[in-house]
Amino acid sequence: MIQRIPQLLAVRSSATIAVIATAVFSLTGCDGGTAVEREQTPAQAKEAVVAIVDDTANAVGGAWSVASGPAVQGCNRDSGGRGAAYFTTKMREQRSGDPAEDVANVERLWKEKGIETERHKSGGAEPTLGLRGVGGPMKSIDFLADERGYSLDAVSSCTAGDAEELQRNGE
Repeated sequence: MIQRIPQLLAVRSSATIAVIATAVFSLTGCDGGTAVEREQTPAQAKEAVVAIVDDTANAVGGAWSVASGPAVQGCNRDSGGRGAAYFTTKMREQRSGDPAEDVANVERLWKEKGIETERHKSGGAEPTLGLRGVGGPMKSIDFLADERGYSLDAVSSCTAGDAEELQRNGE
């Protein structure tokens, strides 16, 4: 019996490795990317940042204007090397409404889109309310709500691509 223990452990180890390998392959598929989070192309990153900013602005309502972007900038990739990310900023002038309610509505929207959120506010007697987000298709997104005006800033995930070349090509 004692001589069979190493053989039993080898069989169990092989079975455990097979189960783990099956789980990993079922999550990643043949191409090596995860089913949940595949790397975006620069065009997809640009579309994603515009879509989340537009969806957020529409959820809040009012007349928003583009302050900057969508524009490409260089970034450092997690895997090393340089890449490209898109950013955009929208502003909205004062309107009737409740900044706290608008922050809550934006928080629900972002969570539905897989973005992790964190509420924040500035100091002072009349603080500006805000919401930060990370994840989903965004590296970061920030919403500020104040009776004097609102702002919305977003930066896409860092993708493979040359930001300078994308800028030259007007992308």
